[in-house]
Amino acid sequence: MGYAFYYIEAHIACICLLCIILLKIRKSINKELSLVCLGNLVVILALYFVAEIFWALVDSNTIESTRSMLYLSNIFTYIFITLAAYYWFVVSEAIQRDKYIENPTTRRLIGIPVLVSAILCITAFRTGLVFYVDENNVLNGGRFYAILVIVPFGYLLAASAKAFQRYLNKDRYADRGIYFMIGIFPIAPIVLGVLQAIFWRIPFLCYGATAAVLYVYMTYMENLVSIDPLTQTNNRNQMYKYLITKMKHEEPGMSLFLIMVDVNSLRVINDTYGHAEGDRALNRVSNAIKEACQGTRSRMFVSRYGGDEFVIVAEMGYRAEAAWLVDQIRTNLKRATEVDGASYDITVSVGISQYDYQAPVSIQAFIARADSDLYQNKKLNVG
Repeated sequence: MGYAFYYIEAHIACICLLCIILLKIRKSINKELSLVCLGNLVVILALYFVAEIFWALVDSNTIESTRSMLYLSNIFTYIFITLAAYYWFVVSEAIQRDKYIENPTTRRLIGIPVLVSAILCITAFRTGLVFYVDENNVLNGGRFYAILVIVPFGYLLAASAKAFQRYLNKDRYADRGIYFMIGIFPIAPIVLGVLQAIFWRIPFLCYGATAAVLYVYMTYMENLVSIDPLTQTNNRNQMYKYLITKMKHEEPGMSLFLIMVDVNSLRVINDTYGHAEGDRALNRVSNAIKEACQGTRSRMFVSRYGGDEFVIVAEMGYRAEAAWLVDQIRTNLKRATEVDGASYDITVSVGISQYDYQAPVSIQAFIARADSDLYQNKKLNVG
């Protein structure tokens, strides 16, 4: 068997690692599109590794290297690697919460290059357009062989380029760790894939792809820990990390504000309509805040601070902008309440504090100032 034994051994080891990741994903109670598609990606990669094992058996003549076997062994590898690249693109867009990717029709349209590539592979036995076996029983690239390379690389590079674009956008600081992870994901598979194309009997790619998927899974789970599960905003720990960074580095021409938003009468809503309705009220508030913070006029970080409190850390030019943001939140909340047909009104009280870089204070003192302002506003019924 020669080299094939070690080649197959490496792929079996990687399949075992992928099975462990898949088991963890399948046992998770989280059924978000991103995690479901990550599970599909793991399955496709495992099938690709099985196809690579089949290829090694044919290439080493352990399975008789007939013309049909050469075609079959390459058809499966090309189809599965292209499908894996497609699923990575979907996973990356879902993790970044791009709404368009949630539409099944959109995902089918994005998958058209996979279908074209698969048809070309399956019909290669007759057409030889992407590859063919010559009279010496040697596999050669056809006229359109480049398509088999461009399609999977295209998906990987498109996902990477979009993620890095978001990573470089300072207005989306809170999610930069995820964007960076998605951006560098293709590096290991691409580099090791090129090495395997040069040294095609050394299993570089299986190690690179498995390591990349493991990295994505670990980063994804770490991100879940930093997100409030109910409102899908950052949690308090993430807010502390972000705020500490911003308090250490003053942005020229910008002021640092902390805006504390408290939901009024949440306990009454819970007692009167039930905790499920209370959760819906909290989500209505969080969506109103996130909608108001979407603009690029300033840099904002939204987090859930406590049971009925949210915190916005914002870099703005003037305090008037913070007041304008509060008005937007209230307007959004009123509109959402009317659209949902809620039988109660939701109002919020707000406290604002501005950080003075010339007289720095602790993070607790900075938050306390906003909390004190919020308390004063509550007393005065301002909010």
